[in-house]
Amino acid sequence: MNIKHFSIRTKLFIAFLLACLLSLGAVIFIFKYTVTDAFLDYLEQQDEEQLDKLEQSLIEHYAIHLNWDTLRRNIRSLDPFIFKGQPPPAPPPEFLEDLFFSPPKRKPPHHGHPSFPGRGGRFLSRVIILDQNRQVVFSRHTQTERQHTLERPLYYQDHIVGYVGMYSVELLDKLDREFARRLDYLLWLAAIAALITTALFSFLIARQLVKPIDQLRHATTRLTEGQYGLQMPVKSQDELGKLTSDFNQLSSRLKENEGARKQWIMDIAHELRTPLAILRGEIEALQDGINEPDEETINSLHQEVLHLNRLVDDLYTLSMSDSGALSYHKVPLDISSLLNDTLNQFQKALSDQGIRLSTAIAPYPVMVQGDEQRLQQLFQNLLKNTLRYTDSPGELQVKLQTTSKEVFIQFSDTAPGVPDESLPKLFERLYRVEGSRNRATGGAGIGLSISYNITHAHNGNIQAHHSPLGGLAITITLPLYKG
Repeated sequence: MNIKHFSIRTKLFIAFLLACLLSLGAVIFIFKYTVTDAFLDYLEQQDEEQLDKLEQSLIEHYAIHLNWDTLRRNIRSLDPFIFKGQPPPAPPPEFLEDLFFSPPKRKPPHHGHPSFPGRGGRFLSRVIILDQNRQVVFSRHTQTERQHTLERPLYYQDHIVGYVGMYSVELLDKLDREFARRLDYLLWLAAIAALITTALFSFLIARQLVKPIDQLRHATTRLTEGQYGLQMPVKSQDELGKLTSDFNQLSSRLKENEGARKQWIMDIAHELRTPLAILRGEIEALQDGINEPDEETINSLHQEVLHLNRLVDDLYTLSMSDSGALSYHKVPLDISSLLNDTLNQFQKALSDQGIRLSTAIAPYPVMVQGDEQRLQQLFQNLLKNTLRYTDSPGELQVKLQTTSKEVFIQFSDTAPGVPDESLPKLFERLYRVEGSRNRATGGAGIGLSISYNITHAHNGNIQAHHSPLGGLAITITLPLYKG
């Protein structure tokens, strides 16, 4: 089966289980062979000690007899007794008795044969004794059957009179084989117990790790069904905890956007209803003969149509700007000159409304990378905002200053001002301050939203704050063009 079809819980369970099994197998492998090697080293060390004693005894024996014949005859009589359970026809040499048979000394068993406790048989089965011509004095194996690995020369009066050696270590003794068997049994028993424990803990850990993911999945399903504002408890500070926190933020943002969408639709409906209601009333009055189709009536209808047309154009421009579809053709331009030209266009309108214009604009070219038409639209929106909401007589101050990296443009007008709680909301769609700056002035609350999008499209920033003149101040920050 393809692993891609497995659940995350199953994948985690398999991953944990495999990791633990590999680690367990490595530990068992290392332990088994390490212990075996250590046990063999222990046996070899014991044999080395016995071989030292045998070497010294053989040299002493040769010093007495000056040949190996006596030893050869005695070992032959001892050999069948040890390996075939037959009693020796003659007693073995004392040094062989000391070496090959552990205390207590030989004691007759119940069946009448001597008993030899200890490890002498295993040691003797590995010993090889050669004379000075490398002829075998004693060995339980032929030369071709096994090769001895330890060989020591026997010196008497600075001459080599023979050799004593041992074959490689093997687990031949019954106790040795029983120890190895029990060791294997315990290792396999520990492996099975570890396997069961690993499987259980892997299952529990996988289930615990996947539990918050399942909760997030169910919450996401509810979110897609329209249950906005759903919040999940954050129970950890790890990646799952951060994912839960991000989910909560997403849910809150969706709830806010849903509320903004509903309010947006209500505001658009209200904005369109007002000019349409006026148009309908004027037309019905003409139909009923209440009003005459004179120049004044026609001009009134024309103004309402223009108002409705401007509103639809602003809505279209804002939607294009929000979606990023509003085109920008950026080129290096002198923004101080563009600002002066725009102010000149509004000079008469400001004067007719009793608003005095004062400027403090840098007299030298200030270059930025921007779209001339969109930046002019930005300035026009701010000037229209002043015309709509500033009481007459009033004043508008426009400043342009530069630093080494940025240009600051500020529009400050006189009363009425804006409450503190309304300042952060001025750039929201269709938002208008109730009271002095309200719908009666004819604004739809779209111009500042468009201005916000235009500024950010030029990598700039726009902020609203209280004006030192008592009204509203809008500050625009744009990066300078370095060319």
